[in-house]
Amino acid sequence: MSNQKALGQISHLIQLLTDRDAFIREKVILQLIDLGEDALPFLEMAVRSEEVALRVKAQEVINAILPKKLGEKFRRLAQKGLGQDVDLEAGILLIMEFGYPDCDPEVCRRALDSLAHRLEKKLDLNADPSQVVSTLTHLLFQQENFRGNKKNYLDPNNSYINKVLQNKTGIPITLSILCVLVASRLNLPIVGVGLPGHYIAKYNHPKNPVYFDPFHQGRLLTRANCIQIMEQFGHPFEEIYLSQSTHQETLIRMMNNLIQVYQGSNETKKADTLSDYIKILMNPSKGQFSENSREI
Repeated sequence: MSNQKALGQISHLIQLLTDRDAFIREKVILQLIDLGEDALPFLEMAVRSEEVALRVKAQEVINAILPKKLGEKFRRLAQKGLGQDVDLEAGILLIMEFGYPDCDPEVCRRALDSLAHRLEKKLDLNADPSQVVSTLTHLLFQQENFRGNKKNYLDPNNSYINKVLQNKTGIPITLSILCVLVASRLNLPIVGVGLPGHYIAKYNHPKNPVYFDPFHQGRLLTRANCIQIMEQFGHPFEEIYLSQSTHQETLIRMMNNLIQVYQGSNETKKADTLSDYIKILMNPSKGQFSENSREI
């Protein structure tokens, strides 16, 4: 089919969105969803139509296409990481796009760049790992006043990096990721550690790692403290828990947190979509979008 003919077909389908026959409308909607990104420019024009019914239907189809489009971005992210870890920052920004599709990722990148620039000016090049951690946590949790959102722990905004940067509140995993992303700009070996029940961060020194807790203003943790945290959450200690979490593990844990939040608020469609993204991240060649994720 020629490109011109394909464009004409999409335009024709758009007009059928308000057909009197419900069967035709449903069939057209499914066809447009399958066309995906190719149909978006036409649907966006329809959203500006003077015909109210067409505007409504076009927006519904857009809302169904966008999660599928984002799923393909997760697939590309996972495929780039085959044989190595995925790009953490790119993954965090894709999760943000799920919650806030209109948010500009460059705004977040610039905010992280700015924090890294301020950290660089405060760092002593000869500092030992503990001093580096102290400088990082003092900047973020004393001067910038980032803090754990203990009052509203289940707010989904705690899991979206744009809102963490804006509201300066988050949960253990997002505040730890904040530390990782700021430090990575200066090539500092700050990594995430996925303790069961409570995500923390560490300066990844081979002999003397420095553990710290971003949810509690970056307080330093001994090995014994880390074991105690695990036991408090009912998990027997295993050495593997103190090792660096992979970026894939971190992204999946973030999405699982959001799934629990959305299931708790009965937003099952959002939870199903995030479950699909997890499947894609774990197996980009097989992970597919479920029918529940594309209902409109």
